[in-house]
Formats: sequence, C-alpha cells, structure tokens
Amino acid sequence: MTSAIVIAAAALGGLAVPGAAHAADAPCLQGMYTTREGAFVIKNINTRPAITVHVRDKKTGQRVASVSKFHDLPYEPGDDGYATDVISDPLKLADLGIYALEVDTAAGTTVCADFDYRLRSEMTKPTAGKVSLDNLKTTVSADLTTFDPRTQTSSPLKNTKVAIAGEGFSPTATTDAQGHLSVPHTFLGTERATDISIDLTATPQMDSATSQFRVGTIRQKGEIVLDPESQSFKATYGQVRTLTGRATRIAADGTRKPVPEGTRLWADLTGVPRTKADGRFERQVRINATGMYTAWDTGRRATPWLEASENWSKVELVSVTQFREFKATIDSARRVTLTGDLLLKPAVENKAVNVEVQYSADGKTNWTTRKTFATKFGAGAVKQTLPGEADGYWRLRYAGESLIQGSVTPPVRLTRTATAFSYFNAAPEPVRKGQAFTIKGTLQHQNPAKAYGGQTVLFYFRPAGSQDFLYQAQTKTAADGTFLRKFTADRTGTWIARYRDADGKHFNAESRQDDLVVNP
Repeated sequence: MTSAIVIAAAALGGLAVPGAAHAADAPCLQGMYTTREGAFVIKNINTRPAITVHVRDKKTGQRVASVSKFHDLPYEPGDDGYATDVISDPLKLADLGIYALEVDTAAGTTVCADFDYRLRSEMTKPTAGKVSLDNLKTTVSADLTTFDPRTQTSSPLKNTKVAIAGEGFSPTATTDAQGHLSVPHTFLGTERATDISIDLTATPQMDSATSQFRVGTIRQKGEIVLDPESQSFKATYGQVRTLTGRATRIAADGTRKPVPEGTRLWADLTGVPRTKADGRFERQVRINATGMYTAWDTGRRATPWLEASENWSKVELVSVTQFREFKATIDSARRVTLTGDLLLKPAVENKAVNVEVQYSADGKTNWTTRKTFATKFGAGAVKQTLPGEADGYWRLRYAGESLIQGSVTPPVRLTRTATAFSYFNAAPEPVRKGQAFTIKGTLQHQNPAKAYGGQTVLFYFRPAGSQDFLYQAQTKTAADGTFLRKFTADRTGTWIARYRDADGKHFNAESRQDDLVVNP
C-alpha cells in the first residue's frame, strides 16, 4: 500500500494525516495506517518493528494506550516479496474521539498523526428506481449503520438527519428506527445529470460518510425540427442569425410530445437557450461555416433523458473581404502611393482578384478608377504608385463576385500646395561668350496663386547637343517671389529653374525651358 493509500485510509477512519508533506517525517507516515477495527498496520518491513505506538488524550495530554506487539498479515498480490505487512490487535479505548499519536523508535519519540477512534459511519444499498420523461418520480433509499471499534459491532444509525444533494434538489431526510433512509423525489426532466450524493455529517462521536450514485434513466428518442426559414438560407460570414424550431420526444405510447420546458440546447451567443412549454426554441448564432447544427446542450451526445439528436442548417455562405492596414500618401513629385492587404473570411488561399485604385474630388461622388491591379487574398501588403492630384480623396476598392462580398477602404484625403514659376527668362540674348547675362523669374504657390518668398531656387543648364541638365547655382526668392541670378555666358544651351519641396507640404515645380544662344 502506497503513501497515497495511507492518506486515503486515514481519511476514511484511521490516522487523520495532517498532509502529504509530512510523509517522510515518521514511520507512521511511511506505510502505517489503521483498520476499520482500530488495529495498526505497518507496510513492507523486513522484520517485526521494534517500535511502540502511544495513544495520547488530546485534552489531558495523558497516554491512554500503547501498542508494541505486531504479527504478520497474509501476503497480498503486489506486495514486496522480500517484505512483510504486520498488524497489531485492535485497540480498545474507553472513550470515542480523536487522539494524538506518537511513535517510539531507537531514534526517539515522534509525534506523527491523529488517531480517529470514532464510530465508523457506513452506508449500504444506496439506490433509486429508474425514471423517464413519462415517470419522473423515484425513491432514494439507503441503509446506514455505525461500527463501534470498542465493541467491534455494527448498529443501525437511527433517527439521524442525512443530506441528499443532486442537480435541482437538496433535501434533508431522517433515517428510521432501523437506520433505513427513504426519500421520494421527482425530477424535472431537464437535469444534465441524475447523480445523487448522500452525505452524513461528522460529529464528535462519529466520522462522516458520503455515497454517490447515478439514478438510471430510460432515454426517449428526441427530435429537433427546424423551421423552414432556419433549414436553408443565405448568410454573410460573421452575420448573427436566429434559428428557430421545436423539440419533441417520442413517449412510451408512441406519441410525440414537447420536451420538458427548460430543456437546454447547445449554447449560443446569449448563453444556453431553453425550450418553452410547447417545445419551441430560439438560438442566436454567428454564421461562420456552410452548416450550423442545433443539438441538446451536450452536443452530439445524449442527455440523461433523451437520445442524441441534432439538426443541421444548410447555409449558403457569403464570404466577406476587408482591407487591412490601408495607407495613402502623396509626395512632392505628385505621386500617390497606396498600400494595404486584402483579406478574405473564411480564408481561401491563392485566389487572384482585381483591385481598383479610385479617386474623387469630394470623397463622396464621381469616384473614378485610375488603376486596376491584380493581387491575392492574404498575400500581404500591396503597393501601388500612380500620378496624383493637388487635392482629392483616394481609396482601394474590391468589387466582389459570386458569394464573395466586395470591400472598400475609407477614403483618405491627400493634398499638397501647388507651386509654379509664373515668369522665367534669361537675357540678353543672344549673348557673346564671356559676357554676363541675367536670369530672372517669379515663384508662386497656393490657389489662387500668390508670391512665395524666402525659398531656394536651383538653376540647371543643358549644353546644346546634350541630354542632361547640370546644376549650376542657386538663389533665394524675395518677399514678392521674384529672384535674380547673374551668370557668365560660356556656350549655347538651355536653362531651367527648379523648386524642391522644403516643408513636406508643397509640390515640386520646374520653370519653362529658356534657350540661350552664345556667340563667339
């Protein structure tokens, strides 16, 4: 017998073991336990122990008995073949109660546990007749006795209160003069279990007792019938739908009757729906598949009262789409960049679809498609760049298709301030090589246009016959937006001025091209 069994034996009427943490503190917790009759047993020792067990009155502190004689117990299958179980004679004490226990060994005296020397309460024949939805009445019965370790005899536990507990009821009953318990009970027919517990509370003279058993039931065939509109329908993924129907049972006489009012069905969004008196029910479910089933609250298993039954709703499922992490920006070169990830629920891998980039001046009307590109659901963020506008709203749109709902992002307004060179000229022209000439111009911004002062203007020159503009110099605009820069003529070519966004709020600008002829 293991230490776990020792603890269990003690709890049933023997050593009242304080806790498993003390299992190695003393011999009495290393395989020592007491029997129903009050004898001490020591497990798996090689020789009879050279120990003495003392029993001490916890109130007076006086020793009331000592045990030092042990004899062999018969060998049991599973015992160590090289060890022996030994047992003492049953202890005879004058008074019932819980005593302190000490063990003397060669190493000294150890206080190790409590010794429960009370009447052993015992319960036999706990039973109840079978029930069904046609007959919910039964009688819970049992015989209760006590075993007295002082006299080694059993007696009926008469005129004693006993607690009877189970789902839906918790009565208190009293045994008769013969220790017999008989309690009528009527079930509701909606219980999830028919387990019953009979509990006897401990007293200073008697230990406690508990007996649990399950009342047998005769299950009936149940039927869950969905209303036509709940049998087959079209729904969008994630949509909340109310399923309705009626639950019936086939009684012993073959007739169909409503299941008991309050019969639980499979949980829904509101909790656990229950049937009404006529068997009608409602279940609120969130659609996430092509089929939704309705069953008893135990799912596809049977209840104590009804055989397993279910009914499926056939759903024509419309998938939904969603753009995730959508962003839109516009840069100084008037380029619009849109990013986002198109998701599908329920997910379908590798399905290619077309997505539109759309623009509207006011974000409400006249949406026009500026670009269409291909992507796949859940493929990760896409990135599209295209020419933009000075002001307006942008979005991504997926039009949808059969059984796939379309989706569109919230519109994002993108705007920057326009800039422009309203005047640009290089003069005089023609000009001789080595002669000075002047470039003048005016930079404006906003709409309507006004002077844009204090800004840097860059000058570029492209020699005749070349393809590239080369940077030459820069200057600042005056408060009225005008600028002026003198150069020395070197060769014939083309001049331009450029403005580059300096505050993140303006577009770039480029002047007209002005050809300047340089003569030898």
